[in-house]
Amino acid sequence: MTNRMIDDLYNHMPWDQVDTVVFDVGGILISMDPEDILETLYPDAKPLYETLIRKMIRTPYWNMLDGGTLTLHEAIEAMVGKDKELQPYIHGFMTRWPEFNYTIAEGIEALVECKKQGKKTLILSNYPDEHFAANERRFDFLKLFDGMVISAREHLLKPKPAIYRLLIDRYGLDTSRTMFIDDTPANVEAAITEGWYGFCHNMPGKLASFILPVKSGAETPPSI
Repeated sequence: MTNRMIDDLYNHMPWDQVDTVVFDVGGILISMDPEDILETLYPDAKPLYETLIRKMIRTPYWNMLDGGTLTLHEAIEAMVGKDKELQPYIHGFMTRWPEFNYTIAEGIEALVECKKQGKKTLILSNYPDEHFAANERRFDFLKLFDGMVISAREHLLKPKPAIYRLLIDRYGLDTSRTMFIDDTPANVEAAITEGWYGFCHNMPGKLASFILPVKSGAETPPSI
């Protein structure tokens, strides 16, 4: 089996084996800390933080917003539910959290290196439409990509196969020469199932040590 975690096959990025590198966004290129955002927006409401995170991020409504089956207004209304006293807090967080997104240097450095190596770069991300549009206005590095599939815009979600196949068909990918970078194991597993190389970025420094230049040059993979 050759279509599996690429870092289980190679010690460093095998540029001659990959034509296209597909990036997730959240946790790879852009991130946020919900508690930090709440502390900035509502410094006097600390006892509510756990409840607010549970009612927003740890509900199906968050995924439904990502999938485009709820609008932002509908998601906020659903998250508030019976707890009307929480409406100002939930509305403020859900409408403003893109303002507090921060870039992940390791992911952006990896993207720049892929472009230097002449590779096609694409985005495949679960993201609400309005929030991703805010990131597009804010972060110039997103213009480096050759294309993207954003879940809410397509009404599809990772790790369902349909969203991977949409990216394949839209950009004419050779799946055997495509690498996918994500921080969620299930999303990487789905890419591997489609015949891609997978890379699960599950610890800081892992992506940089694999994809950025090293003096020793490319490694030869072991026999399989």
